[in-house]
Amino acid sequence: MSLWDRSNSPNGQKLEDTVIVKKLQEEARKEGLDVEYVVLPRSQESEKNNIWMASGGGPDIIITYDMNAMFKWAEQGGLWELDDLLEQYGPDIKKLIGPSLEAAGTYKGKRYAIPAMRMSTAAASNMKIRQDWLDKLGMKAPTTLDELYETLKAFKEKDPGGVGKDNVVPWALPAISQGMKGFFFGPMWGAGVAIDGPATEMYMPSGNFTDGVFHSAVALNEGKEFFRFLNKMYKEGLISKEFVTDVNSQQFIQNYTSGVSGFMDSNEDPWTVTKETRKTVPEAKWVTLDPLVRPNGTQAMTEANVYGLLNMIPKSSKNPAAAVKYLNVLAKNIKLVQAGIEGVHFKEEDGLYVAIDPVKNAEEIDWYFKDLNLLTQGYMGNPTKDQMKKQFANEPNPDEIADILDPYFKSFEKFGKQGPLIDTPRPVSDKSVANITKFLYDALSKAVIAKDFDAEWENVVSGWKKNGGEEYDAEVTQNLVAMNWKTTNE
Repeated sequence: MSLWDRSNSPNGQKLEDTVIVKKLQEEARKEGLDVEYVVLPRSQESEKNNIWMASGGGPDIIITYDMNAMFKWAEQGGLWELDDLLEQYGPDIKKLIGPSLEAAGTYKGKRYAIPAMRMSTAAASNMKIRQDWLDKLGMKAPTTLDELYETLKAFKEKDPGGVGKDNVVPWALPAISQGMKGFFFGPMWGAGVAIDGPATEMYMPSGNFTDGVFHSAVALNEGKEFFRFLNKMYKEGLISKEFVTDVNSQQFIQNYTSGVSGFMDSNEDPWTVTKETRKTVPEAKWVTLDPLVRPNGTQAMTEANVYGLLNMIPKSSKNPAAAVKYLNVLAKNIKLVQAGIEGVHFKEEDGLYVAIDPVKNAEEIDWYFKDLNLLTQGYMGNPTKDQMKKQFANEPNPDEIADILDPYFKSFEKFGKQGPLIDTPRPVSDKSVANITKFLYDALSKAVIAKDFDAEWENVVSGWKKNGGEEYDAEVTQNLVAMNWKTTNE
């Protein structure tokens, strides 16, 4: 089965040799299953999955967040139907993730994927800013895109981190690619782009549904002006000059963990990045930045759906029952991939999983074990401050951690919006979305670094059209109208 490699091992250890992998294999053997993990660089997921599906040489379980890919492969007859297999071999799966099974994973009324369940929907892209930098400059957190620019410019010119003006990279941002770990969601929401279209692998708001018509982000003036904004940021050194080549997000990680960056938009919560940065800069403090006020005066951010990762079994699998049995083993041993080995990595107190030795966990499990969890993302809903203090009781600063994380959860609760789930056949998307996405990775990068932005943007739009962008939008429009979709841009 597939296992993502995020190139983040702290000591060079191979994923297949780690303690949780070994323990999972042991538990699977008790069920008569021999499990081998196929390590896959996160940035190559789409490419590898397409190769595997075309060649028939892939693992027994393939994983993706791309619902369109699941629809395409189901339509092509490339996936096993899972209704009967789940009923027969997945009783623990059904008990564990009922809500996500109800929400997603079907196509034309039949199940082709087992979707992981997000225990908390506060599990998506979020903006973070260095509070210690703001404090040194006597500045308040920015509330609009224009204010964000002024803040990042001040970070560059005044160097509040004392790293040297030439070394400051105010906004940590990697290459526009499938494996990117830093995103555009928050800033682009602030520019007026919403999530009225299906989720894609572009890691930015999909587009707007206005007056009964859907327009992809790149077809909107708001989208164009946002990338003009990024172009300006690039020219002024407010994002990395090397961001185009940072396809594995290694420079992105280096920028914020080394303390040279002061703003980012990523999936990590603010305490996680604070902890990482404090290894180099002990006084660093990342905090949640609430959604920027949009041109229409509203605020919004992308909230995760109840479903997440999709587990699929390709028709090339000779034993689909064994694949479902493995997922059921995961369900039986879900704590193992939610928190580690009980009594070794965590203890349970009042329903909370409390780390026994955070330093040991950081070295031994934290960098990979959640990717082994194909069935849940997290283990509980949004915690209260008191619960967080208990969760982090073994840390030297549980009160501070709770103070950092509480606004993060409340921001999702107050401003979070979810995009549409279109679960009907979309032949145009099946044909064009991969080419559109691949084209935009390259074309948008060129626009960001272009000397003549307007000329380069013409290439973005014309290429998008040549790859079927207008037909894609028309098909999305048809589906949104049919489901009486209400825009998220209000």
